[in-house]
Amino acid sequence: MKRLYLLLLLLPLLLVGCKTKKVLTNKEYTQQANSQVYQPQKRQFRGAWIPNAWRGEFQGKSTQYIQAKLIERLDLLQQLGANAVIFQVRSEADAWFYSPYEPWSRTLTGQQGVAPQPLWDPLAFMVAECHKRGMELHAWINPYRAATNISNTLAPQHPYYRHPEWFFRYGQQLFFNPALPEVIHYLSQVVDDLVERYDIDAIHLDDYFYPYPIAGEVLPDRADFERNPRGFKAIEEWRRDNVNQLIQELHHTIKARKPYVRLGISPFGIYRNQRSHPSGSATFGLQNYDDLYADILLWDAMGWVDYIVPQIYWEIGHKAAEYTELARWWSQKIHLAHYYIGQDVKRSLDANDLHAKLNISAQTAQGDILWPADQLFTNYKGINKQLLNTYWKPIALIPPTPYPADLRPFDEPERETSLIKQQGLTTLYWEPDMPYPAGLETKYFVVYMHPRGEKLQKAISGEHLLAITQDPFFQLPHIDGRHKVAFTITRINRYNHEILIAHGIKAKI
Repeated sequence: MKRLYLLLLLLPLLLVGCKTKKVLTNKEYTQQANSQVYQPQKRQFRGAWIPNAWRGEFQGKSTQYIQAKLIERLDLLQQLGANAVIFQVRSEADAWFYSPYEPWSRTLTGQQGVAPQPLWDPLAFMVAECHKRGMELHAWINPYRAATNISNTLAPQHPYYRHPEWFFRYGQQLFFNPALPEVIHYLSQVVDDLVERYDIDAIHLDDYFYPYPIAGEVLPDRADFERNPRGFKAIEEWRRDNVNQLIQELHHTIKARKPYVRLGISPFGIYRNQRSHPSGSATFGLQNYDDLYADILLWDAMGWVDYIVPQIYWEIGHKAAEYTELARWWSQKIHLAHYYIGQDVKRSLDANDLHAKLNISAQTAQGDILWPADQLFTNYKGINKQLLNTYWKPIALIPPTPYPADLRPFDEPERETSLIKQQGLTTLYWEPDMPYPAGLETKYFVVYMHPRGEKLQKAISGEHLLAITQDPFFQLPHIDGRHKVAFTITRINRYNHEILIAHGIKAKI
C-alpha cells in the first residue's frame, strides 16, 4: 500500500516529464514538407502509367514505328530513374497482346480484331525491353469495361457477341455485369492466361469497378439483385460483395499460377468522406466505397492485394479533396499492402506542388506512380530535369514483398569474382547463377561502389548504388586508374529481396 501511495504522488511528476509528440495539422505538415530538402530512398517504387485507352497515336502505324517509339520512351524512363512501367494492355475487353479470348485492340491497329502486320506481340516486346533495363512491367487491365463508347464497332471475336447476357449498358459505355459468376470466372481466365504466358511482374487494375455514377441514370442490376440477393438486404452491400468476389478470385488465380506476380489496385483517391463514416477522410468528393462499390481497405485487410496506389491527383489545399489530408489518411489505413501514391504531373506542376507532394510521399508512402507518362515524354514544364537531378536520383530498388509461407529461402555463399583489364578498361566478373526455385531466380544484379573497408550495411546503402545489370559482369567506370575504391555485388530475386554475392572487391578506377 505504501508503494502504491508513493507511485500516486510521483505520477504527476512523471507525466510532466513525458513529452507528447505534437500531431501536425495538414497545413503545418505541408509547410514542413515544402521547406525540407528531398531525400531519395534506396527502396522506392518509381512508376509511370502508359495508357492506350482513348488514344489513337499508334493506329495505322507500322510495327517498326511503334517499336521504335516504345523503345525511345523506355530509354527516357530508364534515364529519369523509373523502375516500373504500368502498361495498359486491356482497356475494353481487347488486347495489346495475343489473346485466345479477346480481339486485338483498335488502339493498336485502328480496327478491333485486326492483328498487327507483320504479326508481333506488344506485351511480350514491352516485358523484354523493360526487363532489359532493370524495370518491372505491370500489365494494366480494366476488368469490367467492355467498350469505351457504344458507337465503337466491336470485332466478331469480342466476348459481347458470344455472351451478350453478360453485359449491360450504362451511359455511353458497355460493361461486364459484376453480379454474374460467369463474368468472374471469365475474367479470371483472362488474367490466368496473362500470368501464365507472359513474364510480367504484376497485374494492375485501375479505378474503374462499377461505373462512375451519372446523374439521373440508374444501374440496371436491380433484377439481378432481387433474383439472387445472397442474403444481402441492401443492393449497395451486394454490389460491393460482387467486386470483392472478383478481387479475391484474381488474387487466388495469380498466386496459384505464379506467387511472385503481384496484384495492384489504383483506386479513386477518396475511400469514404467523414460525413459518410467517422473514420473517413476530411473530404467531400466521390467515394470508392459508396459510389464505385470498391472496398479497398477490406482487400488490404484480407491480403488480396499486394499494393494500392490511390489516385491523389488534387492540388495541395484543394477544398474538396486536399492532397496532404488524403496522403496521410491512406498511410494510416493501409496495413498489409504496399502504399504508393498516384501523382498527377500537370496539376502538380501547374500548382507548383511537386516538391511538397514528393516529400510528403517519401514520408508516408513507399513510392509514386506518375500520371500520365505522356507528360514525361513531352517534358511538361521541365519535369524531367527535376526528376533526373533531384527526385529520382540515384537509382532506387523496388520494395520487397513477403515470401509465401511455403517458400524457404536459403543462405547463399559469396561468389568468386575476377577483374579483367583490356584496352585500358576493367571489367568485374562474378560466378553465374545456380538453378533456383521459382521466385528466387535473379531479376538483376546490383553493383555498389564505395570506399575500401566499408562495412556491408553501409556499402549497400543507396548513396553507393552504382548500377543494375542482368549480366554476370560489369565494366567499371574509369577516371585515371589510380582511384582506390571497392565494389559490392548483390542480386535481386522475383520478390525483390536482395541477396549478397560478393563484398569489398578492391579495384582502381
